[in-house]
Amino acid sequence: MIMDRDNLIPIQEFCAHYQVPETFISSLYDYELIEIITTENTQCISVTQIRNIEKLIRFHFEMDINLEGIHAISNLLGKVESLQNEIKRLHNKIDFYEDQ
Repeated sequence: MIMDRDNLIPIQEFCAHYQVPETFISSLYDYELIEIITTENTQCISVTQIRNIEKLIRFHFEMDINLEGIHAISNLLGKVESLQNEIKRLHNKIDFYEDQ
């Protein structure tokens, strides 16, 4: 996948800005919670992942949740979001048929 370099942030810069160790970001990648893109021998994250990574940072450093817990929470939140989207889709379908 080729991405515009303007949409990538080197992990080293991200970690310095958020004051988190690079090993934490690597662990998030190991748990498949984020994607890391390597370009010109520099590991980067996409700007589209920032909000999610900020949430994961809060879980770990503010709420003291370990990586296994973060992984479980992320999976559950993903399922909740999927179910909410399905409910919205079904509501739209019902509305369509009620309006006819």
